Amino acid sequence: MLRPLCLSLLLFSVGVGAVGCENPFDVAQTAHTIEAYETYLQENPDGTYLLQANLALEDLYLQAAREGKSLEGYDKALERFPKGQHKDKLMDERKQFLFDWAAEKDTPEAWQRFLAEYKKGAKKLRSKAKQRLRMAENRDRVEVGAVEAAQVNLAENPDGPLDGWGFTADITNKGDKPIQTLMMEIQYLDDAGKKAKSELWPAVATRLPGNLPFEEGFDKPIAPGDVRVFSYTTGDLPAGWSKKVKLIPIDIGFAE
Repeated sequence: MLRPLCLSLLLFSVGVGAVGCENPFDVAQTAHTIEAYETYLQENPDGTYLLQANLALEDLYLQAAREGKSLEGYDKALERFPKGQHKDKLMDERKQFLFDWAAEKDTPEAWQRFLAEYKKGAKKLRSKAKQRLRMAENRDRVEVGAVEAAQVNLAENPDGPLDGWGFTADITNKGDKPIQTLMMEIQYLDDAGKKAKSELWPAVATRLPGNLPFEEGFDKPIAPGDVRVFSYTTGDLPAGWSKKVKLIPIDIGFAE
């Protein structure tokens, strides 16, 4: 009679022990945080789930870099997984992030940092950064007046429907050299004042994009002290546009 009782007690004690002993990887999975997976890997260097833990951890580092919106986040992820599955993605996103950061700061120092960090492997962005650096270094030579926006007929028919928008602004040469080329970025802002879309159009150039015809005198350099009216029309406007635009000079060239 004692034997079945002892067996029952033994099974009960084993069951209690099993309940109190949780799988370390299950604990990390439940928490699903960088800290939890790092703890699992540190405490279980020969664990069964090393691959799964590393894959989940790398995903979380990528997510943290994107959500944190900082170079430090991308650098931390690349340092932790220098040869990981997301290496190329992290490097590309970091490059674009630094370019966007430089565009937001729009100072010579910011553009110089981008060019210094990406001396190779970023041909298109380097070309744009060099243009933006040139503009940042000569910003005080150009004054952009207030932008006026109005609904217009894109065919310039005074009796036609107002099927587009036109933007104009005075551009003043504040420097001592004639401005031969000046490229402008038109930023369409949303209600939060953020860029919803942008387009490029010159204020003065030897030719228009796509070799489109231009008005007489458009290609004439803006002499020191002179004012040129920038004008642009479009019917392709982004959703959520607040009917406000920002006009930014992004490249400049001077006549000899």
